[in-house]
Amino acid sequence: MEWLPVALIGLLMGGVVNLLADDPSLGRPPGLPNYPNGRWRRPSAWLHVMTRAFGLRHEPHRGGKHSSAGRAERRAVSWRYALVAIASSLLITLTHVIAIDRYELSSAETLIWLTQVFFFILIAVIDLEQKRIHAPSLLAIGALAIVRAFAFPLSPPTTAAILVGALCAGLAFSLVYLGGRLFARLASKRWLLPKDVTAFGKGDVYLMTVGGLIVGFPDVLNAMALAILLGGIVALFYLAVKRASGGYQPFTALPYGPYIIASIYVVMLLPGDVNGFIAGL
Repeated sequence: MEWLPVALIGLLMGGVVNLLADDPSLGRPPGLPNYPNGRWRRPSAWLHVMTRAFGLRHEPHRGGKHSSAGRAERRAVSWRYALVAIASSLLITLTHVIAIDRYELSSAETLIWLTQVFFFILIAVIDLEQKRIHAPSLLAIGALAIVRAFAFPLSPPTTAAILVGALCAGLAFSLVYLGGRLFARLASKRWLLPKDVTAFGKGDVYLMTVGGLIVGFPDVLNAMALAILLGGIVALFYLAVKRASGGYQPFTALPYGPYIIASIYVVMLLPGDVNGFIAGL
């Protein structure tokens, strides 16, 4: 049962992710958890699992419990909070198990991994909801990657590998970004679309560059290939579902950050397995 305390820590970290992911969208510094109407949630309702357990999932209202005004105000806390908390608990536990049991990393290096996973989740949540890459989280995981390389020189990737990895990722994804911008300009003239329509932004370039710092060269090549593969599969699935439901809109921009994050995370934990998978395609 050594994993149980780690899973609980992951659950709490998920609560922090939810808190930080909420406030940037409201244009204010992080504060205490609140309901959709802006009212603060009591401590027993800070985590979504606790709001369900104590019947506090709905925000308080001034009207009577059964009045029409009261029912209209009873907006529920989004299920995103529960999903993020559960995902955080699972990923933190998995990362800890692999770091300790498979690679026998020290406590300090394992802590760096766990902290990076925390920021991975935060970046993915914000990109999914707001279609932007959270710059402070990006700087944090990049700094952690550099610190890890200097503090643990015998643990791969080396300092040289992370610098080459970041350079390769930055150049490769910059070319993808420029190609997307060129296509957007041509498409805007032919189909009368806004010139800024693009499915791949500068934030994605920065994210993949930081991914190069984390996994290093040559593993960053597998991370880039996996990100493109994941993005293509999800895009095709999205296209099929939207066409079947009749809600398809051409040139719909989909957040690409989660695919990059997922690829970096998998390569960070299982570089050899991913290399074998990519080589077998």
